[in-house]
Amino acid sequence: MNGAKLIAVHKNRFCQTKHGLQLDIGAFIHGLEYASGSEAVIIGKPTPAFFQVALDEMGLSKDEVLMIGDDIDSDIGGAQKAGLKAVLVRTGNTAKPMPKLQLSNLTTSSTPSLTCLRCWAYKPFRTEIGHAPKPRMR
Repeated sequence: MNGAKLIAVHKNRFCQTKHGLQLDIGAFIHGLEYASGSEAVIIGKPTPAFFQVALDEMGLSKDEVLMIGDDIDSDIGGAQKAGLKAVLVRTGNTAKPMPKLQLSNLTTSSTPSLTCLRCWAYKPFRTEIGHAPKPRMR
């Protein structure tokens, strides 16, 4: 590649579409890595640097943030690797049960929708960390 870097936003395996789960760009990125003999630089989720940039931009610490996402690998797994608490909303990629999904190992909790999140925030999260997170808008 004459010294050029292979850069990708993510390497997700699949994405949810109206037709069901579809192959995402991860398979193609792996193919490009193999063909080029180099490893892609990932600039988006699930890299910890992605989450740190967001924290820095908002001026918040890890304990002031709760990641809410619908992708167990890039949203929830990425947030937890960055040291953030996370809640899986069972829409999007995780709307239906999927094989080999280790939900209990990766997430603080899960909720079926954003509507249910408000009730969730006042019970388990408060119990786990001693208080409910304070909303902060920027």
